[in-house]
Amino acid sequence: MRALIRPISIHAGSSPIETIVFFFVLATLSYFHVLSAVKHSSFFAPSALSPLRPSHALLRGNEWVAVPETEYDALVRQPNRLSVIDLQQLSMSFDGRTAKKARETISPSFYTR
Repeated sequence: MRALIRPISIHAGSSPIETIVFFFVLATLSYFHVLSAVKHSSFFAPSALSPLRPSHALLRGNEWVAVPETEYDALVRQPNRLSVIDLQQLSMSFDGRTAKKARETISPSFYTR
């Protein structure tokens, strides 16, 4: 062990400033490498989906148009009752086995449309 440390200590003793700078640069590079790895990983990714918000639509000129919730509330209370609907968002996901079964069950022509 002494044979390994002796050459390093001789170099550090003859040029202490360069040794200090070398270790600071090495520590900085290591820090940025770890930071980049954490930044591009799913470590900080949320484990749950973001909450779904209600959506509202109004039929104007044979076309459904999204409307804000405040406008939707006002339209619903009107006596003539325009074509207004409340949309509910659905979010579904399958585990790997179920998704594979679903792909096998659905005909290939479904995917080519």
